[in-house]
Amino acid sequence: MRIRLKRGFIEWGFVGLLAGFCAVLSVLQYHWTGQISRAEAEHLRTGINEQAQLFGLAFDSELTKSCEALVPRDEDLNDGNREAIHLKLFQQWQSGHPRPVFSRVEVMVSTPNGFKLFDQDLATGRLVPSSLPAESNPFRQDFSRRPGNGPPPFENFNGITFPAFVGQSENNRPPMAGGPPRNNGRPFEGELMLFELDTNYLRNTWLPVLSHSYLNPSSQPFNDIEVKTVSPPGVEIYSSPAIAENNPEPPITVLFNRQGRDQENHRGPGGDYAWQLEVRPHPGALEAIVFASRRRNLAVAILLNALIFIAGLALLRHTRRSRRLAEAQMNFVATVSHELRTPLTVIRGAGHNLLRGVAHEPGQIEQYSKLIIQHAEQLTEMVEQILGLAGIKQNSAVTSREPLAIAETLREAVAATAPDTSSAHCEVQLELPPGLPVIKGDAAALRRVFQNLITNAAKHGGQGGWIGITAAIVEAAKPPMVEIKVADRGPGIPKAELSEIFKPFFRGAAAQAKQIRGSGLGLSLVREIVEAHGGTISVASQFGHGAVFAVRLPVSNN
Repeated sequence: MRIRLKRGFIEWGFVGLLAGFCAVLSVLQYHWTGQISRAEAEHLRTGINEQAQLFGLAFDSELTKSCEALVPRDEDLNDGNREAIHLKLFQQWQSGHPRPVFSRVEVMVSTPNGFKLFDQDLATGRLVPSSLPAESNPFRQDFSRRPGNGPPPFENFNGITFPAFVGQSENNRPPMAGGPPRNNGRPFEGELMLFELDTNYLRNTWLPVLSHSYLNPSSQPFNDIEVKTVSPPGVEIYSSPAIAENNPEPPITVLFNRQGRDQENHRGPGGDYAWQLEVRPHPGALEAIVFASRRRNLAVAILLNALIFIAGLALLRHTRRSRRLAEAQMNFVATVSHELRTPLTVIRGAGHNLLRGVAHEPGQIEQYSKLIIQHAEQLTEMVEQILGLAGIKQNSAVTSREPLAIAETLREAVAATAPDTSSAHCEVQLELPPGLPVIKGDAAALRRVFQNLITNAAKHGGQGGWIGITAAIVEAAKPPMVEIKVADRGPGIPKAELSEIFKPFFRGAAAQAKQIRGSGLGLSLVREIVEAHGGTISVASQFGHGAVFAVRLPVSNN
């Protein structure tokens, strides 16, 4: 008893320690998932910033390529070849199917007597004299303030300028009438090109495409996007349809649109970039992602802890079952040893008496012979049960399947168990309806099933003095079944033991207390044989009012 109590304390202590370990691990994991979630939020903002940088780079790269493709770089550029060179460059640019990002392209040619303004036809590529007076053109208005050979100060102009250089230096060129002074030693700018951006195309087509590609790839926009000029007052160029006017999220700002210039050709006093991109995640979007991530990580952590706890309980249960099986096997060995010792002792004693001539009367000789036969049969039955169990483990409980009449098998089982029922003073009542269908199975194995059930009823329910055996067809079952019931009027089976009686080596408390012979293998063998035939076995019992074992076997289709 003390050993069992100690073992129970150890087992429950193990469960408590395991539960405490899982609880502590869950708390730590909750803390860790919080840290991971915060790091993931920072990672998300970093990712948005990187995508915004790619947005700007993609815009600048494509715009610069378009501008550079149209600007002549020929040292022999002059009035004689100017139009041909511009037309050639335009046709090459147009063959690459560029974006229609320009609403207007102008060419200003510097001459000693002033300026010549040309519009480049965006359909044909030809240069035509500008229809606007030079004085009304913003390009012309600000040109007088432009430093010699430097970038123009078009801070309020929505366009891009490129100079076209020729090989002569400024000191070999006459000063331009009304223009700024020349810087000695610098290459002469033969012309300047002005590219006006098509803001409608940018607002309605290109910038939305870039937004979808880099910042809002899914059908549900995640970021609010706004593009505006860097120079005050920050004129809006584009805003995403879902932008929230009062979005409280701090913006992720990226400067872009270098006015078509590369890193070595800055815009001048106005700064290197003309526009800025502001990206704001939707209010609560980052928090929702972080919360979902934390919840997901926490769910995984809880699941792992639950698996650890379940594994510990399974290990404990397996240990208990292994211990119970070991105890049952030890009890089986002790029981078998006792069951073997008793008949062997009787057989040995009777044999010695016969050998020494103690029994010389015919009646005594007959009595000793019956004892030897009776106990030899007990030994045979026990050996057959053990061999039968071993055969089940090797899937050989049923050696053959042949059509057989179940009624005949039941009569043979009743006849074979007559000595047991007679010694228990039990009346056996066999009621079989006519026309029982044929079943398919192993006659010897099924006979052993019913012999075991009848013998058990005689040993454990013999006090009732009656054993009833009935058979009926269960047509409602699919497939149709034959149901055989073996009932007794004995003390019945305790409710706690009903789920255990078909387990190997199990013997009820009453059987152990009364020292009723048995090995605990009979009902286990019965269940295995019945299930091997595709049938089922069940038991119903009310303690103190007997027990009923019901065996169902499928009807043969042939």
